[in-house]
Amino acid sequence: MYDGLARKMEQLTGEIQEPAPLRMRFAHIVLALSMLVTGACGMIYEYTLGVLGNNLMGSSREQIFVIIGLMMFAMGIGATLQQRLVASLLDKFLFIELLLAFLGGISTLVIYTTFAFADSFHLVMYSFALAIGVLIGFEVPLLIRINAEFSRNLSRNIASILTMDYVGSLLGSLLFVYVLLTRFSVERISLLLGLANAIVAAAGLVYFWPLVARRYWLAGGCSAAIIGLVFVMYSSNGWMVRLEQRCFADPIVHSETTKYQHLVLTQRRQRTRLYIDGHLQFSSDDEKIYHELLVHVPMSVVPRRNRVLILGGGDGLALREVLRYGDVREVTLIDIDRGMIRMASEHPEMIRLNRASFHDARVSSTIGHGVIGGEKITISGHAYGDWLKDDRQYELADVQVLTIDADLFVREVEGTYDVVIVDFPDPRSIELAKLFSVEFFQKVRQHLAPDGAIAVQSTSPLRAKLVFSCIGETLSAAGFSKLPYHAHVPSFGDWGWYLAWQGGASEAEMRERLPRTDPLLVNTEFVSAEVVRSAFVFGRNVLRVDEDVRPNTKFRPVILAYYERGFR
Repeated sequence: MYDGLARKMEQLTGEIQEPAPLRMRFAHIVLALSMLVTGACGMIYEYTLGVLGNNLMGSSREQIFVIIGLMMFAMGIGATLQQRLVASLLDKFLFIELLLAFLGGISTLVIYTTFAFADSFHLVMYSFALAIGVLIGFEVPLLIRINAEFSRNLSRNIASILTMDYVGSLLGSLLFVYVLLTRFSVERISLLLGLANAIVAAAGLVYFWPLVARRYWLAGGCSAAIIGLVFVMYSSNGWMVRLEQRCFADPIVHSETTKYQHLVLTQRRQRTRLYIDGHLQFSSDDEKIYHELLVHVPMSVVPRRNRVLILGGGDGLALREVLRYGDVREVTLIDIDRGMIRMASEHPEMIRLNRASFHDARVSSTIGHGVIGGEKITISGHAYGDWLKDDRQYELADVQVLTIDADLFVREVEGTYDVVIVDFPDPRSIELAKLFSVEFFQKVRQHLAPDGAIAVQSTSPLRAKLVFSCIGETLSAAGFSKLPYHAHVPSFGDWGWYLAWQGGASEAEMRERLPRTDPLLVNTEFVSAEVVRSAFVFGRNVLRVDEDVRPNTKFRPVILAYYERGFR
């Protein structure tokens, strides 16, 4: 076998070679490990570009799946094209890794730069997805062909390479979800992937040095790729800050990519705005209109307010309104995003807006992934500053903040609540659509007191009439009685909510419970009794729809299609 390898090296390099060194016995292992790394990188490239598409275009339903589909299609093209490569396969594989390191590494920076300066950024994003997919498509068949020189058994050769590719894909998925996405921004992730491809090329060059024909050219390419990517990574933070600022009219005072979403806080004079994945979440100019109507309508129609559940509302603004009531004994706030809670409790401008609702003496927090179980450590003292930076529980009284999935919470929690506030973002993705489903609201109803009430953020009854109607139909299908109400919020236009309840009260009886005289039960800055009652009045035919609107379910999320028709 050694003599055969020596003759092969002579054919590849044109030089007289000594018999193959002992380390060539382990060449198939090195190639398999290379496939493990490149398989993981390939999977993470798909997810990274998909997440970037979601952040820029605001539709995880479309972009993640479209990007992955495009890249899989391009991988098929690459697998077909590789059969045209007939000589110096090691050189070509190493060159492809360097090209992938360069294109993949800078992909998100280039896409975001195009987004900041032009409207055709999606074409650039899809072009990168196709190009990277083609290069990934070269890897598996090329490594199988190279490995044939070191593993004469065809079935063993194919099994070793494909197994490492599949294992690498699994490891890449886990690494992306639990490590990279929680610790790095998308441009940093792509640069790290580029470095991984460059290191694979460098390691392969060193190990197979005698077999590589253009060894010095490739050595220079590896050095340039690694140095260049490290330099770009060092400089990327400043570039991204300047690029991101071009996308917002007001100066950015906070920007953060959490595990679940991208948060941007802007401020100009006394106006503060929060954007989630590029969508305006609130403006301090008029957020009181939204949050006072969301909270005080259900709070004013129930006989008791002992226990209150807030689903969503990680900005603390709904909690601010709930804490105005002295008769509230227990509040539970559920928001899956720990980063949102941390920002709302630590950023000075957010503390000013939510009136330090997360620092209220009654507030405790639990950072975790489940409702039941888990180690809990009690902290004494005042909740301020760095209190949310570790996985501990702060217990001083009546309010619990849980960073878990709201759907999981309503399935596992016990007990009932007098008021439930549903303050989720608009249902523009699969993850959010399930929180506006019949199944979800049925679980909420099981935890609502017989004489309790819920309020649901329900988008615009004018711009997204089908979405608004769908949420109403979904509440009815879940067993609720309901009344729609709305108000003009200048930052968003006409905005709507649903007041829903269970039990024997009719719509007329529920309208009679609405406050008739001022002041309300608590002091408010916008809402008055007249405002509350007028919110339930709609113009003629405003809520009329000319088609059969279906309730939204987890297995048939029709609300996504309605949302696209309303807001696009």
